[in-house]
Amino acid sequence: MVDGSWTSTNQFSGIRWVWKDSMRKIQLMGPQNLRRRETALHSELEVLRWAMESMLQHSDCQRFGTDCKDMIAMIADPQAWPNF
Repeated sequence: MVDGSWTSTNQFSGIRWVWKDSMRKIQLMGPQNLRRRETALHSELEVLRWAMESMLQHSDCQRFGTDCKDMIAMIADPQAWPNF
């Protein structure tokens, strides 16, 4: 599961990812504070990239979860990316 927080008035964005095993037990997690990205979508994409890079070192995990509808739409239909 990946998640990013973002507000237009804050200087920083928070991002985090959590890896749970098949028993839903937390195996690894990564929180990070970074300079605010352009938009909330940028924060969400940043955390997905970071989670994927991190998981390459630990597992062959191939599923990622998010509550960001725009990111899901982008991944489901790459031709729609210019709309975002």
